[in-house]
Amino acid sequence: MNAMSAPRAVAVVGFKDAGKTQAVEALVGELTRRGLRVGTLKHTSRTHLLDTPGKDTWRHREAGSVASAILTWEDAAVFLNRPVGVAEAVERLGPIDTVVLEGFRSLDVVPRIVIPRDAEEVEALANGLEIAISGPSLEGLSVSEGSVPVIPLSRVGELADLVESKAFPLLPGLNCGGCGYDSCRALARAILAGEAEAGRCVGYATDAVRLKVDGLGVAMNPFVQGVMRNVVLGVIRTLRGVEEPRRVEVAFDVVGDEHG
Repeated sequence: MNAMSAPRAVAVVGFKDAGKTQAVEALVGELTRRGLRVGTLKHTSRTHLLDTPGKDTWRHREAGSVASAILTWEDAAVFLNRPVGVAEAVERLGPIDTVVLEGFRSLDVVPRIVIPRDAEEVEALANGLEIAISGPSLEGLSVSEGSVPVIPLSRVGELADLVESKAFPLLPGLNCGGCGYDSCRALARAILAGEAEAGRCVGYATDAVRLKVDGLGVAMNPFVQGVMRNVVLGVIRTLRGVEEPRRVEVAFDVVGDEHG
């Protein structure tokens, strides 16, 4: 996947009962009206039951299934008995243009919209990647507008304009330095400042070595990419007729007792 095909991402962050879901609803509605395919991800620090106890899929998992799914004519749900990272979750959302994340306060590789309950929370939620301050409580707050615009939900069109102009694909968080910046957060800040492009990330580079395991992309730093490229090309160039390959694809099934 390259930066052109990966969905652009924005996080809506705030503390409990700040109105994040209301902000997400308004933003998703406006972006959808503009013809964009929008996906959402929600993060919570609390453990929730993701299935209904006693129902069929819950019983399947209780019986020992490591993953289960339920399908209808209109929608589907998949339950995995393991945690999933943000990048994997986004990839599982399928072909979308934009993904709106609700929560994820500690995530520092994506632009964010800050939803404060009071003026003091603006600073607590800021990490240098905020593109707007918004939310249902703005009317009652004395939030001063500095370099970050203050946009109430009643002007959701302006908020959507910002997302369309500022959002970029989720960076992998490798902090490998391959882009020339010290960290993914530093690259993200440079992208927002107009000093860099998301394609500068080694994960989105057109010449990057891309690895998929069980259909999902795995991020690799430049050193690992170089090792994999050199090993595979070294083997290929010993084969007759493929001494100068232009594109290489390798796929194999892990079967038998390779897991040890």
